[in-house]
Amino acid sequence: MRTRILTVFFILGVAIGWSQTEFADAKVKPIYNREYMPALHEVLQNAKKSIHIAMFTFRYYPNYPNDANSVIIGDLIAAKKRGVDVKVILDCSEWNRSNTLQNKMVGDSLKKVGIEVYYDPVDVTTHDKLIIVDDSITIVGSHNWSFYALERNNEASVMIVSPGVARQYEEHFQDILRLSTREVPAYLLPQ
Repeated sequence: MRTRILTVFFILGVAIGWSQTEFADAKVKPIYNREYMPALHEVLQNAKKSIHIAMFTFRYYPNYPNDANSVIIGDLIAAKKRGVDVKVILDCSEWNRSNTLQNKMVGDSLKKVGIEVYYDPVDVTTHDKLIIVDDSITIVGSHNWSFYALERNNEASVMIVSPGVARQYEEHFQDILRLSTREVPAYLLPQ
């Protein structure tokens, strides 16, 4: 029975384009709860070429300049100043206007310093929590970038060091980017 299951997964993997050798080099590090921020911070500080982010919830708390979210924003600004290509896609939806408006607040702050910010199509929820750095490091999991996710919740994510894995996620990022816009539609904004 086990052999049949493995054979089915192998055939499915080949059918959808998995390559054993493409991911053989992957180094995987689970990052839970409060382990996430130090791992993310180090990766963002060491980025040399690119940081591409697709995030469902990204918060900014101006009254708390030393919180985890301010550290992330500072890391993105510093990377942009170093010449790193920083692109951020944020969720934008009719059904969750509060999330959209709070994402826009962060997006507006990032745009002021020259970071490219995009909003996904209104009729699709981008629930990703995805970071791709230098075409080789991928962080993906359950961590939104909010106070509770970074400071209080039980969350589970993973950091994967693998150009092959990063390439797959970069294709996903680019697919979303092609459909995204630089502004939140006006009808979603308060009048």
